[in-house]
Amino acid sequence: MALGEEEKKRGKEGKDLLGSPTFTELENGRLKCVETGHEMLAKDKDSYSQSKRCRLGLIDFALSHSRPPLNMFKQDPLSRAKVICKLTGDTVNKTEEHIWKHINGKRFLNKLEQKETEKLNKAEVEVESKSSANGLNKKKKKKVKEVEEIIYKVRESEDKESDSEEADFWMPPVGDRWDLDDGGDRWGSGSESEEESYEENSTVENGNKESEELSARTKRMSIEIGPSSFASRKKKSRKKNT
Repeated sequence: MALGEEEKKRGKEGKDLLGSPTFTELENGRLKCVETGHEMLAKDKDSYSQSKRCRLGLIDFALSHSRPPLNMFKQDPLSRAKVICKLTGDTVNKTEEHIWKHINGKRFLNKLEQKETEKLNKAEVEVESKSSANGLNKKKKKKVKEVEEIIYKVRESEDKESDSEEADFWMPPVGDRWDLDDGGDRWGSGSESEEESYEENSTVENGNKESEELSARTKRMSIEIGPSSFASRKKKSRKKNT
């Protein structure tokens, strides 16, 4: 007797698993169930809420809108009066009492705990992977920053060296010549070289003229003397000797 009362109490608890339906008042004074679409008089509200049609309509509405606890179930394609548990794969009668018993059973609760543990472990792994990825990103950013600092220092040292080289290279004051030449000595030295070359040319020309005059004189003397006069002079000298 006590066992029957307990089962009756559980059945009662399971019977109101989805709670009361929702009603809207129409212009004609009647009420309409939002979940099932059924219209009724105001006096029939309580009786309809406990009817099998209303309770089945609440289950279908919760299934189609994924409302808990029906979000853990789906419609059985082979039977309109049954649902399939997504977690355990078991087939359950489409009644609030059977659904309530199933979600409070050990099999369902163990599977639920297992799934929650898997989700928790997965979340921890994701957090660890994200933290490690963030650590790697920080290391990469730090390394890139160090490389950029090294490049900056090298460029800075090169700029300093180039500046020192430019500073060591002597620049003449504005308006002065690079070779400190004022033009006076340069023009004077040029005139002296020109005079020397002119004198050398004149001496060469004089020498050529003298040689030409000397050759002309010798030719003229050889023509005036001639070979006959030389022979007659020879004969006269021989006669005198005899």
